[in-house]
Order: sequence, then C-alpha cells, then structure tokens
Amino acid sequence: MINLIILGIPFPKQSFRFTKTGIRYIPKKIENEQGSIRAQIIQQLPKDFEPFDKGVIIERLLFVFPPLKGFSKKKMKELEEGKEIYKITRPDLTDNLLKGLMDALEGIVFVNDSQICEIKNIKKIYGLKPRTEIILREVEEK
Repeated sequence: MINLIILGIPFPKQSFRFTKTGIRYIPKKIENEQGSIRAQIIQQLPKDFEPFDKGVIIERLLFVFPPLKGFSKKKMKELEEGKEIYKITRPDLTDNLLKGLMDALEGIVFVNDSQICEIKNIKKIYGLKPRTEIILREVEEK
C-alpha cells in the first residue's frame, strides 16, 4: 500500500497545443507541473521501491482546491471545521485531473497507467490546504 500527498493546487492535464504550422506541443507550464509532482512522489517512496507491474487499485483519491475568494464567512468556517465542500466546477474530475496525475505516476509508482483496474473513492473538494492525496496498492494474486 502506497500513500502519497502531493502539495499544491491539483492541475488538469491539457490536450496538446498546436502551432500555426500544425506542430503539436505540451505547454511548458504543464511540463513543469508534472516534474514537480514527480519529484514529490519520488521523495515519498521507499528507497527500494519498484514500480508496480501488476494490476493497481486506487483505494482513495482526493483533489483539494483552495477556497474561492467569494466564499462566505459561513462557508470558510465550515472549511476550518473540516466539513467537505464539493467542487462542482472545472476542471473535470475523471478526465483532466485524473489523466494528469496518472501520467505523473507512470514509470514511478506503476509501469503503465493501463494497469489501473479500479478506483474506489475519488473526490474533488475545497480545503484550506490545496493538495492531492492518493492511496493505492498492487492487486494481490490468489
């Protein structure tokens, strides 16, 4: 079982961009963000960790975004008390947020993101400390 906490505002994976001549590229900001996430992950893994090469189950995945500037005092108090307030606006949970994180984990925590066979608990919420939390494990053979 691996438990990772990635500090910072969760970032969505963007599609490739294209130049006027049709050449595709990934924006530098996205490359830098993925590099930062990968560095945080590597620091948290055990020294002798080998990437999972069997099926992977994500037990919990939590994307925590900073509160909006327009939040009322009541909503801010609820956040301070630990109440979960769901984020129902962009970025979308299962496409952009998930893709960016899985790409960052690939080659470090598991060999390929196609190994993910189950995601049990996934949320995007507001919180006072922006971060991404992920608990995952390799499928045990029987």
